[in-house]
Amino acid sequence: MRVLLHVATLLLGLVVGLAALVAHRTLPPAGLLVSAAASIGAGAWLLTSRRPALSSSYAAGWLAPVVLALLGRPEGDFVVAQDAQGLTLMGVGLVVLCLGVVGLGGRRDPTP
Repeated sequence: MRVLLHVATLLLGLVVGLAALVAHRTLPPAGLLVSAAASIGAGAWLLTSRRPALSSSYAAGWLAPVVLALLGRPEGDFVVAQDAQGLTLMGVGLVVLCLGVVGLGGRRDPTP
C-alpha cells in the first residue's frame, strides 16, 4: 500500500510539474501564479500530512519534467527562458526541492 501511495504521489507531481511548465509561458502572469501556488501548496500539504515522506515522491515527480526542460534542446534553444517567468519557475522548483528534502526525514514523533 505504501508503494502505491508513493507511485500515485510521483504521478501527481509529474502532472503538476508539466502543468506548471506549460502554464508559466502560455498564461502569464495568472497561470504562473496558479501553478506556483498549486506546486508549493501540494508539497507543503503532503509535508504536513501523516506521511511526510510522500512530499519527497511529489518533489521527484515535479522536478523530473522541469529539470529536463531546463537542460535545453538539441537545437540549442531552451524551453524555459531567462526572464522573470522562467526565473520564477526555477524559484518554485527550488522551494519544491526543499520540501522534498525536508520530507526525507520521514515520520515525525507526535510527542513534544
